[in-house]
Amino acid sequence: RMIADCSRGFLEWDHLDETDNIMAYLPMAWIGDHIFSYGQALCSGFTVNCPESTDTTVHDQREIGPTHIFAPPRIWENILTQVMIKNEDSAWIKQKLFHYFMKVANRVEKKRIANERVPFTDKLLYKIGDFILYAPLVDNLGMRKMKVAYTAGEAIGPEIFEFYRSLGLNLKQLYGMTESCAYVSMQKDGDIDSESVGPPVSGVKIKISDKGEVMYKSPGNFVGYYKNPEATAETLADGWIHSGDAGYMTERGHLKIIDRAKDVSQLTDGTLFSPKYIENKLKFSHYIREAVSHGMNMDFVAAFIDVDYGAVGIWAERRHLAYTSYMDLAQKPEVYDLMYNEILMVNKRLSEDERLKGAQIKRFLLLHKELNPDDGEITRTRKVRRQFVAEKYAKLVEALYDPTKESVDVEATFTYEDGRTTTMRANLKIRDVELF
Repeated sequence: RMIADCSRGFLEWDHLDETDNIMAYLPMAWIGDHIFSYGQALCSGFTVNCPESTDTTVHDQREIGPTHIFAPPRIWENILTQVMIKNEDSAWIKQKLFHYFMKVANRVEKKRIANERVPFTDKLLYKIGDFILYAPLVDNLGMRKMKVAYTAGEAIGPEIFEFYRSLGLNLKQLYGMTESCAYVSMQKDGDIDSESVGPPVSGVKIKISDKGEVMYKSPGNFVGYYKNPEATAETLADGWIHSGDAGYMTERGHLKIIDRAKDVSQLTDGTLFSPKYIENKLKFSHYIREAVSHGMNMDFVAAFIDVDYGAVGIWAERRHLAYTSYMDLAQKPEVYDLMYNEILMVNKRLSEDERLKGAQIKRFLLLHKELNPDDGEITRTRKVRRQFVAEKYAKLVEALYDPTKESVDVEATFTYEDGRTTTMRANLKIRDVELF
C-alpha cells in the first residue's frame, strides 16, 4: 500500500502518465527502485524498459529515450567524467567551444535558480550554445526526450547538479530513506536550489533536533526493523524518525543536508567540518574518483585523493607521460601538479562560504591504490567507509598532520581475483595547498 501511495504522489508531483517510459536498471534492494521501476508503472501505465545488460545501459538509454530518469549521484558523476574525457580527446577548437559555452550555460542557470533576469546577451549566447553544444550532447546521452530526472540516495555535489541543469535538463533532488518509503522532501519545478533537497512533500513534517539532526514524520513511516526492537527504538521515537543526517531548513523552506550527523564535527578553531560536503566538491573534477577528507578536532583539513585512473591516464598519454601502473601514475610530479590545481579551485569555492572558509584543504596526498570494496574501503554502492579508511591508513593521516613530513612510506598488500596476493612499497608525497 505504501509503495502505491508514494508512487501516486510522484506521478501527481511531476504529471507523469501512460505516455511516459523509463528504463529500469537500479538494484532492487534499493527502495527507490521499487517506486520507480514498478510502483509508478502500475499506477500510471507507463512503459518500463530493461537494458540488455549493465554494459549496454548507456547505449540502451539512447535507443529508448526515457522521459523519466532516476539515478544516484554516482551515475551522474560517471556520466560527467565520460563527457569530460571525450571532450579532452576532441580537437582544440571543440574544447574551446565546449568550455566557453558551458560557462555561458552556468551563468544562465545560476540566474534561473536565483529567479533573476537573464541578460539578453546571455540569452542569445545560450541559444547559440544549445544549437552547437547542449542539444547534441543531451541527445548523445540519451536524454533528449527526458521530462524530469531525479538524483537521490546520497548527496550530489552542487557543481555536478548545476552542470546537468545548465544543459536544460530538468534534474531535481530528492531526499528520503527506506524508513520513509522513499521520500521526505523533493524539489519543485521553478523552485530549485542546487544545495538543498527541496521542501517537505505533502503530509511530511520535518524538525531539526538540538544536535542538528534531521527528524521527520511521514505517512510512509516504517513500523520497525525486522526482529530488532533495539534499533527500532533508537530510530523511531514518538512517531519521529531520526534520520542520522545533519541538516537545517533554509529561509526558502528547503531542507539542506550537510552530512551524516556522526561525521559532522569542528576543527579546533570551531570551524564547521563536513567531510562529505568537501569530498563532493572535490569529485566534481573528472580527474578525482574518490576523496577522503580529515579534520575532526584537528587544526586544518587534509585529504586523501584517489585519482580517476582512466581520466588521468588519458591526460598523461596526451602529454607523453609514460607509466606502468596506478601507483606509478599517481606519484608522478605532473599528476600532483594537476591535482594541486583541482584542489586550489575547490579551496576558492569554499572561501566564498563564510561558514566553511576555514575548512579549506591545506595538505593532501595521492593514494597508492584505488579504494576498493573488496578491501572494505568503500561499499558496493561506492560510499566511502571513512572511519575504516582513517584507521587502516592511520600512518598516512598522521603524516599529513606532521608539518615536518613531505612524504610517507607505505606498504600495501593487493589481492587478485584468483586469490593471489602481492605486497608493494611506495613513498607517497605530501603537498601543501594555498589557502584563500
